[in-house]
Amino acid sequence: MTDGPPPEFERVLERGAFCSIAAETARGPHLTPLVFTWSDGRVWVTTSRGSVKARAWRTNPRVAGLVRDEARAVTFTGRAVAYDVLDPSTWIRTAARMPEVTAASIRFTAKNARFFAGYAVDARRIPLAWTPPGRVFVEIVVERAALIDDGEVRALWGEWDASHPSAEAFRARRGGTDAFAALPPPVRNGLGGSGQAAIAIAGQRGTVVLPARWAEDGPDLYAAMPRESLALAGASGGAAPVALVVDRASWWRAREMIGAMAQGVGQVFLPDRLRSGGRSAEEKVRRTGADPEGAALVRIRPGRLVWWRGWSSGSVTIG
Repeated sequence: MTDGPPPEFERVLERGAFCSIAAETARGPHLTPLVFTWSDGRVWVTTSRGSVKARAWRTNPRVAGLVRDEARAVTFTGRAVAYDVLDPSTWIRTAARMPEVTAASIRFTAKNARFFAGYAVDARRIPLAWTPPGRVFVEIVVERAALIDDGEVRALWGEWDASHPSAEAFRARRGGTDAFAALPPPVRNGLGGSGQAAIAIAGQRGTVVLPARWAEDGPDLYAAMPRESLALAGASGGAAPVALVVDRASWWRAREMIGAMAQGVGQVFLPDRLRSGGRSAEEKVRRTGADPEGAALVRIRPGRLVWWRGWSSGSVTIG
């Protein structure tokens, strides 16, 4: 076993069903949930060869992720290493790491057997990109991690620089088209207007993915979380690229999964430190279902939406 996060971190990484993975792109963080496994002190995922993440990691291997197990979560950052049977540039490292890659592949298949059963049921409808020939196996070397329990940071592994930024004033936008109005109706209706989410924030030391509560309010989206966990992102007081993902997962059938990612610009507010607009900011926190006491609020102004529903997906740019 390679040195890695402590056992209390590993328990979450072993038990979690999905990993929200963020790659760094020219548009900002690109965040989506993936099935995964934990093996040899690494996170292992698969992605289609032509996906945004696969293309991004060819030039910038930086990666951030979040794994949840009920109230507990582990957020981490690291670097991605791809193993692709159709890419000769990966063959040497594949041969050198063959025992670890084989063991991870076996664990990945065993852990996610229920999804493979779902693929078997829907075999005639699965696109090539979702089948083994169209996938790339990716090893994520974790370089730092934080254990979050019910929104509170319980333990740190690796180097973190916490910060508590905040704008000085908050004012909600009035009117305008709803942020998720451009989503296909089945996707928008399935997601609702608030609930759990994952948010990727581009901080001063790279992207960090955090658990959050979200709500749609007119043209903006809001994410709320305890300020202690937001501090891990190392965000500045100004605007920063962000990606918010809300989804409805299926326990075993990929064709029943729906979700959306909003990429855009985010700004951080600490309601009790604002010179003006504090009560309005607290009201937005309450809309998400989070506790305003000690909360941080991120306002997201989306510039692009990416959605998925089963095997179908699409994107739309928001003016």
